Order: sequence, then structure tokens, then C-alpha cells
Amino acid sequence: MILSKRGLLRSKGMGKLDLCDHCVFEKQKRVRFPTATHCPKGTIDYIHSDLWGPSTVSSFGEKRYMLTFVDDFSRRIWVYFLR
Repeated sequence: MILSKRGLLRSKGMGKLDLCDHCVFEKQKRVRFPTATHCPKGTIDYIHSDLWGPSTVSSFGEKRYMLTFVDDFSRRIWVYFLR
């Protein structure tokens, strides 16, 4: 708009831009997660878990899911493969 007002576009003029969904989402403000208030005192006080799958390719034991547990205090990881 500024270039048009200054006459720098010559005869080109301004056109309307159609914004796609991706452009709109990229311009949105990202909100931070609040900091955690937990403070584990020892092992197995606070556990994170995740279930992943199904995998498109099964393992040798015909397992397509993976279950993980992470101890927040020691950062020890347990992994289990499931059918």
C-alpha cells in the first residue's frame, strides 16, 4: 500500500491477496506452556508415558505399538513393544 501511495508501482496497481490457511496459522501468536510445578524427590515419583503406533511395518515379533515410560527424577526409560 505504501509503494502504491508513493507511485512506485507505476501502472501496476494493487490486487487482492487470497490467504491460505497455512499463511493465517503461521501469523498466529504462539502461547508458551506454563512451567511445571512438580518437584520429584525420588525415583518413580513422577512418570511420563507415551503410546506410539500402529506402525505400518511390524517388528520381528509382529508388534506394531511401542509404550514408553520415563522417570522424571532419574530419566530412566522403559520401552515395551505391544501387538
